[in-house]
Amino acid sequence: MQTFPTSLPHHRFAAAFLALTLVPGVWTLSHTPVADLTRPSAALLSGSAQRGYEQRFEQTFPLRDLARHSWTAFKIAALREVSEGAVLGLNDTLFTTEELAAPAPHPDFVTYLAMTKDKLSDHGITLFPVIVPDKARMMATELGRARSSQYQARYDLLLDQIASAGLQSIDLRPALSVSNSYMRTDTHWSPEGAAAAASAIATKIADLIPDHTTFRTSRTGTQTFRGDLIAFADAGPWQARVGPAAEQITTYQTEAVAPQTLGLFDAAPPPVALVGTSFSERADFHFLGFLKTKLRADVLSYAQAGRGPFTPMEQFLAQLTGASTADETPHIVIWEIPERYIQSWSDKP
Repeated sequence: MQTFPTSLPHHRFAAAFLALTLVPGVWTLSHTPVADLTRPSAALLSGSAQRGYEQRFEQTFPLRDLARHSWTAFKIAALREVSEGAVLGLNDTLFTTEELAAPAPHPDFVTYLAMTKDKLSDHGITLFPVIVPDKARMMATELGRARSSQYQARYDLLLDQIASAGLQSIDLRPALSVSNSYMRTDTHWSPEGAAAAASAIATKIADLIPDHTTFRTSRTGTQTFRGDLIAFADAGPWQARVGPAAEQITTYQTEAVAPQTLGLFDAAPPPVALVGTSFSERADFHFLGFLKTKLRADVLSYAQAGRGPFTPMEQFLAQLTGASTADETPHIVIWEIPERYIQSWSDKP
């Protein structure tokens, strides 16, 4: 959606630009003490004068939020740009720049994968790493720009590395290739994408679960959803005119249809553990519920938001070390890993 009048004559855009930049500056200067305006040049060179100017603007300019929102609206409408940290693609689709830059240093994936597999195997647990493909990969048409061949080859490389470690690789790309698998204004998949991913995972591992419990997932309605990337395109009162607008998200609930009956002293931990990131942890996307239904098994989540995929696994392994018997451990661990966190590249430039 882009209803902002970008077809206006250029001189009107220029006037808007001048108003958005000069008015705050004139206001702040008018509220700056004369002594500060005549301070030694060393202060100017050191940057302290600039910092003071910025602080006065934040503290005194009564329309600073409106000015900031107006400037953001101008950038979206005239330049199709948003704040640093996100990229505005086609059809008002937002992408995180984390998918366009080399990942921050993380543990070597191949080494960490082998270590994790061995530690889980010591407890009789089978590991299933699941790589969540980048939104920029799956919505490349909306991204509107090409990524390097290294990015293009990375997902296949990761699947090869998983297979080389003697583990079952699960390719989520076919399941997530439909148009609504990712939220338009958010980093993550949609509930529909999460359901498709759960189905793809279940086809690989459901038969390995010894005892099944029936779960039912049902749709409960829809609600307004403000994606985590909207913060980079916050146009305030102009949002409805320039976009991106908030989305509608479908809500779901999951419940056990025939819960397992246990004796007073029986212990039956969930046969499956889910370790992962906000893709798994956030209730908005209902991935945990979809997994329970598709696997026909209870699933205990150890996912954490904002910690990446490695920290939750480290904490899960530490907790597992304290388990005294096999009855206290799951049979299967699903490790959800967003592609963008792994710095594995092909030999291509």
